Amino acid sequence: MMSSLYIGASGMVSHGEGIAVITNNLANVNTVGYKQVSLQYADLMSQYLTTSSANLTNCNQKGMGTRPLETRTLFTEGGFERGSDATDLAINGIGFFGVVKNGITHYTRAGDFRFTKEGNLIDPSGWNVLGRAIADGQEAGAPTPIKLNLNDDGIGFMPARPTSHITSCSNLGGLEDKSASPTSPFFALAENWNGGASPPLGAGLSSYQEALEFYDADGTRRTATIYYDAAGVSGGLKAVEYVVGMDPALDASTRAGTSAAGLLMAGTITFGSNGEMVSMTAFSPPDSGNPRDLTGWVPAPLQDGQPAFSVSLVGASAGQLVSLDNGYVFSDGASTGAGQANAADIVPGDVFRNSTQKNLKPRATVALGEQPSGLYYATDGYADGYLRYVNVTPDGIIRGSYSNGQTEDHWRITLYRFTSQDGLHHEGKNHYSATPASGDMTEGIAGSENFGALAEFELEQSNVDYAREFSLLIVTQRGFQMNSKVVTTSDQMLQRALELKR
Repeated sequence: MMSSLYIGASGMVSHGEGIAVITNNLANVNTVGYKQVSLQYADLMSQYLTTSSANLTNCNQKGMGTRPLETRTLFTEGGFERGSDATDLAINGIGFFGVVKNGITHYTRAGDFRFTKEGNLIDPSGWNVLGRAIADGQEAGAPTPIKLNLNDDGIGFMPARPTSHITSCSNLGGLEDKSASPTSPFFALAENWNGGASPPLGAGLSSYQEALEFYDADGTRRTATIYYDAAGVSGGLKAVEYVVGMDPALDASTRAGTSAAGLLMAGTITFGSNGEMVSMTAFSPPDSGNPRDLTGWVPAPLQDGQPAFSVSLVGASAGQLVSLDNGYVFSDGASTGAGQANAADIVPGDVFRNSTQKNLKPRATVALGEQPSGLYYATDGYADGYLRYVNVTPDGIIRGSYSNGQTEDHWRITLYRFTSQDGLHHEGKNHYSATPASGDMTEGIAGSENFGALAEFELEQSNVDYAREFSLLIVTQRGFQMNSKVVTTSDQMLQRALELKR
């Protein structure tokens, strides 16, 4: 009878702990990222019974009660609920976010993060989210607390970037020879340039022209112009001459104030009968300041296989070298087969040549039809800008969008997984910590083979199953009630035994 008291009491204690676990699950039914916990029970060691039989075939034992054995966390994914910010993140699959504070690292599935006024990405408990910094498009170093670079006013700022590359592809079909010159058929446009006149290239001297917009060293938008004109036909090939120029009043180079002011580059483009480019020349203007001095026009420098022009502008803090990409890549290391521009006039074959070393890009200037037109234009420069908002990609990239229309990748959020996530220790605050029982920790990229993708504007909710918990609550309450009945019954039996003595 005495043992039954203790057995009943152990049942009450165990089921009381079970009630506490169920209650905690129900209390966290709306906790972001909470994982349901279940309590496992185990019987206590058994006791051998004394028996008079000498021919036992089974162990003659009786149980001594029950006890709570362990709690197990159910790491199934909870449902997603719409968040209010791009930094409300849910992991669609396996993985944990890493958070750190005072040198201590925890892990969490709750992605309700926000940026502070200092630019730190933190969770509601003030722990910093971990990620890898991205510089010039490359991830560098170990995971560190994520922090945006802000200026003194607490605003994300992107400095201006001067243009270094212009892509300008056109259709130059149907050009006329409006600047015809019997002495310089390939550089008539250049010879007609007059930096002291407005406009510097007289009306009707070019057959087609396009604006080339770019950004100077301070991020100010500037405009140059490329002029085209037909330059003759030979052996089934068609030549086009071109000049790149700008407003002479804005020229701050050594040619300022001369008739070559505003000139940036000149050359020729040759097309085959199918309209495809077959060769090209490019020259830089003479330092003498006389555009008619063709001996002073020297081969333009190359930048990534494209001819480039140097530009110095009034009001700009520095000059810049800008490459002009029309789809033709110089693979022979020089932008012309002639050392000077006048050589092309002396030996026209330098222009009408079908280069064996050309490398045309899929997008290139052509000469088709009877009407010239622009096909594609792009520049790599931009003005300065202020951070407008950030978004997070499925692979964890924190990408900033700026007022100048540019985007920049700042960080990649790091995810973690464990050999045994059941071995993680609950720390409260929706956090877990690694233990020897959790095994090796693996760091990875969201959306990769071993990790779930991130969903922005989403929060993972608690995975508590209401129906299961209420069913367990009833069963556990019945177990407690029955064990309490054992205690009261044993007490009555003991009381009756005592009364027999009296």
